[in-house]
Amino acid sequence: MIIKKKSQMVKVNLVIEHKNWKSRYPKLNLFLKKIIEKILSSIFSSRAIIFEISILLTGTKNMKYLNKKFRKINKDTDVLSFPAEEKNFFKKGLKSKKKVYLGDIALSYQYIESITKKQNKSFDDYFKKMLVHGVLHLIGYEHDSFKKYKKMNLLEQKIIRNI
Repeated sequence: MIIKKKSQMVKVNLVIEHKNWKSRYPKLNLFLKKIIEKILSSIFSSRAIIFEISILLTGTKNMKYLNKKFRKINKDTDVLSFPAEEKNFFKKGLKSKKKVYLGDIALSYQYIESITKKQNKSFDDYFKKMLVHGVLHLIGYEHDSFKKYKKMNLLEQKIIRNI
């Protein structure tokens, strides 16, 4: 399914591996597409580009495996991002692009649930924050220094206010 809003389109390829995602969000496909569209609309001004993204909604076991395989960290985490483009791709501009594959995001149900319980936060709010965080990584944002962390965090907060 493709969502079209003001000529901007987003295609979300969704894989659900953990049953709790579907029980929490009965209309998960539509829910995700609307959020991703809002995230991208607040970042990109071009409305003529088709953005594509793949999202894996999984659990602890697979997320731990992915984290170990790709980051050499043997533990669960909330979100992993796998950008399809080089870091500077989006700084060059997208004027000549008609379709852009952003990359893949994986999210762990149990990890998000444990964080929200420990910190007395809303699952929905934290899930949206992790989606924003993941998308920002796909388009080249990093937080490996305090300056980059601050810049990314401010943008995250701005986007979250709009969704």
